[in-house]
Amino acid sequence: MNPAATAARFADHVVVADGAMGSELFAALPEGTHLDLAPLEHPRRVLDIHLAYLAAGAELIETATFAASRPRLARLHAGDQVEAVNSAGVKLAREAREIAGTDCLVAGSIGPLAGVIDLDEPAGPAAIAAAHAEQAAILAGRGADLLVLETFFRLDELLLAIAAVRGVTKVPVVAMLTFPYDKLPESHPEIAAALRELFAHEPLAAGINCALGPQGTLDVLEALGEVPGLLAVMPNAGSLLRRDGRIIRPPTTPNYFGGFARRAAELGAAIVGGCCGTGPEHIRAVAEALKGVRPVPARSPRVAVAAPAPPPRLQARPASGLAAKLGAREFVRVVQLDPPRGTNSDRIVEAARALAATGRVDALDINSNPLARLRMDSLWLAAEVQRAAGIETIPHITPRDTSLMGLQAQLLGAWRAGIRNLLAISGDPSQLGDYPGVHDVYHVDIFELVRSVSRMAEGFDCAGNPIGEPPAYCLGVAVNPAADDLGHEVDRLRRKADAGAHFVMSQVFFSWQPWERLLDRCGGALPLPALVAVWPLPSFRLALRLNNEVPGIVVPDELLRRLEHAGAAAAKVGREVALEMLRGAPERAAGVYLVAPFKNPAEVVELLDE
Repeated sequence: MNPAATAARFADHVVVADGAMGSELFAALPEGTHLDLAPLEHPRRVLDIHLAYLAAGAELIETATFAASRPRLARLHAGDQVEAVNSAGVKLAREAREIAGTDCLVAGSIGPLAGVIDLDEPAGPAAIAAAHAEQAAILAGRGADLLVLETFFRLDELLLAIAAVRGVTKVPVVAMLTFPYDKLPESHPEIAAALRELFAHEPLAAGINCALGPQGTLDVLEALGEVPGLLAVMPNAGSLLRRDGRIIRPPTTPNYFGGFARRAAELGAAIVGGCCGTGPEHIRAVAEALKGVRPVPARSPRVAVAAPAPPPRLQARPASGLAAKLGAREFVRVVQLDPPRGTNSDRIVEAARALAATGRVDALDINSNPLARLRMDSLWLAAEVQRAAGIETIPHITPRDTSLMGLQAQLLGAWRAGIRNLLAISGDPSQLGDYPGVHDVYHVDIFELVRSVSRMAEGFDCAGNPIGEPPAYCLGVAVNPAADDLGHEVDRLRRKADAGAHFVMSQVFFSWQPWERLLDRCGGALPLPALVAVWPLPSFRLALRLNNEVPGIVVPDELLRRLEHAGAAAAKVGREVALEMLRGAPERAAGVYLVAPFKNPAEVVELLDE
């Protein structure tokens, strides 16, 4: 069908689209099946679902290719099958049309890639555009009547995808955004504004699919006001749950979904279908509800929607003392403490009190499961230390141990508990520590973690939901001046700075040579104010272990020889080297952090005195 004929289809009546493909396949196929490969591995089941939707009255069916782009298939080690999967997807939909004898539209389904490729990385947009273009060219080339870009949670990626698709085919495009379920009513005008911007790029149709559910979708349509073009709506049936390897569907009845379809048409929808949790019975109810209904022309809103009231002015947040000192270019002194292995924090709290009482320590750095060995939670301990000792802390956070949502939840609580500084690190993999069989989470990498913390400072979580008072942390990141590939390390540091970091803390080193090389590689200065590590080594044995067993730490051969030769007096040598580092720090860095002795952390204060 040529593009003009496809567009003409929507002129005289509201077009009924199909419902979910993914949740229907999930319910029908064995556990562990790769749904993304279903057109190749389970073609009969895909065909049966298409036929069921056509029998229910669908006039537009989508190919089972939502996740059939090269980057998504590559995660299944099937990147070389991108053409085969997409070709099979179109073939099955066209075959269903022929079997049913129905004059329906075959829509090639394309899903987002922002969660697979980092859109905010320099190379991200080009890689995403290339993948969308490749998939679109295959789908259009195999006979799709139109392309549906669906479930895009970022408008910038969707606009990028539209441009990429138009670069390889003239097949019409339907473009749809999705939004979090828990978007509050006051966010509906914001969603409507995103839809209006999408319409400005003139797709065949634009709209919402997947999340929000029927009622939430109607709320957004109410806020949209005048519809500037063909409006497509394909919501989920509601909130789906996954338990014990199965999907628990919401109680949305076909009658309820049919009522949604009627109201959506009244509000301007020209294409109505369903997404996750909807099946042929829901689409049959939609077809019955919309029988003979013509699209509503561009309209003025039936109810005047008042402009949202400006948010209440937030009270000034207490500034981080660390941030203030760095901003004023005052030399900063920090002491690092390791949390206890058990439930008793008394010793650490007492050490914190002693360090705070000296008046010569600006903050305490709190490790998070160093070397992947279980210790007390750093955020909780930092809050306890601040309450008991009255001194600022810098707890470490890592994406190793929990999901991004879990980390954000912890950071909301930590802000409420008074934490104002953080150090974001990748974290040592569990294989190095006490839990070699544990699977690390790493839901996001360090760059996305830094961006997410920065986004929270703007008042939004990683999904764009408002979170009230912004937790505007002073955020630090790590750098290793002794890295094997110093160019790569510098590139990582700049990416962290670009993502929103405020300061940097170095890996431990024991002479200024690595630091000078790092400064030279950065053009004479780091992109962020830096705190350098100083560790008074207590023994040759520890130095030998650090140099040979701990990734990222290099102890110079000369220092190893001095420590070995000193024998029982090795601690004195370690102390002398630490003093040399401290004396050279003010002219090279914004501050220092001292690694405190485990048994008596307050001993490091004597170094500061000297």
